[in-house]
Amino acid sequence: MEETKQPRIKILVACHKADPNIRQDDIYMPIQVGKALHPELDLGFQCDNTGDNISEKNGSYCELTALYWAWKNLKDVDYIGLCHYRRYFDLTEEKLIKEISRNDIIIGEPNILPITIYDELVKWTSFEDVAILFDSLLELYPGCKKQIIEFYYLDNKFPKCNMFIMTKKMFDDYCEFLFSILELCENRIVKSPYKRQQRVLGYLAETLIGLWVGFNKNKHKYLKINECDESKNKLVDTINWIRNNIAFKLSKRLVKPQHIPYYTAVKVGLVADGIELLNLEE
Repeated sequence: MEETKQPRIKILVACHKADPNIRQDDIYMPIQVGKALHPELDLGFQCDNTGDNISEKNGSYCELTALYWAWKNLKDVDYIGLCHYRRYFDLTEEKLIKEISRNDIIIGEPNILPITIYDELVKWTSFEDVAILFDSLLELYPGCKKQIIEFYYLDNKFPKCNMFIMTKKMFDDYCEFLFSILELCENRIVKSPYKRQQRVLGYLAETLIGLWVGFNKNKHKYLKINECDESKNKLVDTINWIRNNIAFKLSKRLVKPQHIPYYTAVKVGLVADGIELLNLEE
């Protein structure tokens, strides 16, 4: 009888410092992110500054510099995933193989908000940043206006932490989608002097995987994320998510927007910064 071939799986573990929780085995592959910015730091893992890379952009792209490195340099794999040095999917190897055989993509359990994804994203970035994101999306993917409205303005759930596992082909398609949008945004967004807001591209990207999955109608499975943080109370988190969902449903708008709204003041500010919105006008 012919032996069943096991799929070749690599789950990247994005690391920027040493930690006893970092996993490393045949499946989990730690990768030191931002190595180009910190050449003095050597964690003893694969670094994101070899081959074709954007390691020097780690300050704004965050863990996505590991994704870019894998997209351009990691070969001979069937499935690729991403987790963090203190965040992992609640998976055994046996469960992992079973789930990837049943679904197109595994993604992290969603954040459940009391407000829309759009309102949450504006809190972490700015009205201008999000307007540029939507305008860039429409420039590259003109047919996705309906999905933008439904996902960002009518939904309150998006997958957490940019974490996923998918086939290599799907991963290549996702990276093409993701990095083409982020590159366009990067060329247009005015850099903030505030340290937190310099992570803007990472914040924008965290919502894009949910939009991409919905746009492509991928069969997906949400999986719980285990966080190596003893201070977190999972029962409290669950109760808060239930409360958030109830609050959102009670406040949810009854009329679906027909156009992507944005404030006149945002438009005026972008013009003053030399940034023209070409696609939100339509």
